[in-house]
Amino acid sequence: MAVDLETLVAQVWSPEVRPLAAEAWRCYNAGAIRSSIAATWSAVSADIIVKLIRLADEGDKKAEPFRKDVTDAQAKGLTGEGVRAMQRIEASLVDKAVEFELVDTVGKRELDRIREDRHLCAHPSLRAAGEVYNPRPEIARGHLAAALTTLLIHPPTQGGTLLEEFKNYICDPLFVPSLPHIQATFHDRVRDATRTTIIKVAAKAAMLELDPDGRMPAAAHADRMAVALLAFADRAREVVRDAVGDTRERFALLDAATQLRVLVRMADQDYFWTSVDQALSDRFQNLLNVPISVGEFDPLPAEVALSLGLVGSAYARARLPILQARFDGLSMHHQMAVIAARPNGFFVPKIIEFLRAAGSWRTGEQVGRLVVQHASCLTPETLQQVLTSWFDNSECRLAAAMPELAVQLFHTTAYLGSVRGGAFVDFVTKCRASEGEGDFYSYPALETTLRTAGFMPAS
Repeated sequence: MAVDLETLVAQVWSPEVRPLAAEAWRCYNAGAIRSSIAATWSAVSADIIVKLIRLADEGDKKAEPFRKDVTDAQAKGLTGEGVRAMQRIEASLVDKAVEFELVDTVGKRELDRIREDRHLCAHPSLRAAGEVYNPRPEIARGHLAAALTTLLIHPPTQGGTLLEEFKNYICDPLFVPSLPHIQATFHDRVRDATRTTIIKVAAKAAMLELDPDGRMPAAAHADRMAVALLAFADRAREVVRDAVGDTRERFALLDAATQLRVLVRMADQDYFWTSVDQALSDRFQNLLNVPISVGEFDPLPAEVALSLGLVGSAYARARLPILQARFDGLSMHHQMAVIAARPNGFFVPKIIEFLRAAGSWRTGEQVGRLVVQHASCLTPETLQQVLTSWFDNSECRLAAAMPELAVQLFHTTAYLGSVRGGAFVDFVTKCRASEGEGDFYSYPALETTLRTAGFMPAS
């Protein structure tokens, strides 16, 4: 697919440079090919100068001598000395761009070609036998595309600096797992080499639980890095898959507890399972096949609930068949603990079964909380099944916490829109008919909510 240069021109980072890039594009469209190449180099040289001065202004000590050279040359103006000073600066610009990580060595080759062709366009006498350099239109277009994608649309953030910013973001006490922010800041307009480095750092931390220099617990840090990997996978799944695969040998040497935490952390992602061979699958199955040491009505240890909750992952069920057998063999009380630990749409049919089977008010309330926890997994059909089973079992319907949970369920299924209204209206209508109008009517709050939302007429 051809590069949309007009769109890229509008994305040029520096407002000072954007008109120069736009001029190169207009020259190309007008057929002024030599002028387009010259304008492209003008945009490149101005962009590098602007960015290096910006780095110096932001406190980069290494960039301060360059800023002084530029301001000294500018102070001399259009004198012979001033022009020569700017020519010396221009001659070193591409090398400076590499030194400050504005481009890599491949990008340097692209910019050097632009500069060389600009010289041929500006100085026709450089060609032997007095021939005038006559570049083809595709050369001008290629140079402008290379300038834009290699340099002009990117902010003046050095690769090493951006990597540190990424690490600081992950370790920030106020960390917010925003996938769009991670993608926009650390991937979308980052050079290929830098984004690959960031992805590799995230993969190693997520898979190996590397110590983040004591800034936070390694396991919690790995959880955050796994979120970043998920964001990156939406943009570059193959790169993420390769980065995760590169950790395979070191992961195999980790202790059992760490391997199990990583499995829980990564089990929902296809790029994790591509690095899991049969030997590692067998290892996981052995780790999951540990006898449960508590009674069926005792609390299930949190780490056991989390690990067995992997049964909700289609990838895990396919590769680790012991999960389904272990889950099916649990008591109802322990199954509810597993479902609460790792919510997943896979569990919705089981929750509906629990609504029908609950034998006490306390159990009914526990199941009601599971329903609210899984509200985002419901469809109009399963919501109808939930409310029907809820009403049919008096141990659920009459439990003290259930009316408030019903209101919560109404709000948390808002994504279903107006289609959910009929199911809730049918539910409260049946409750009123069953319980009467007096003090024993359990769901006045839900009925008020439905009236406020316009699903029932005002009383």
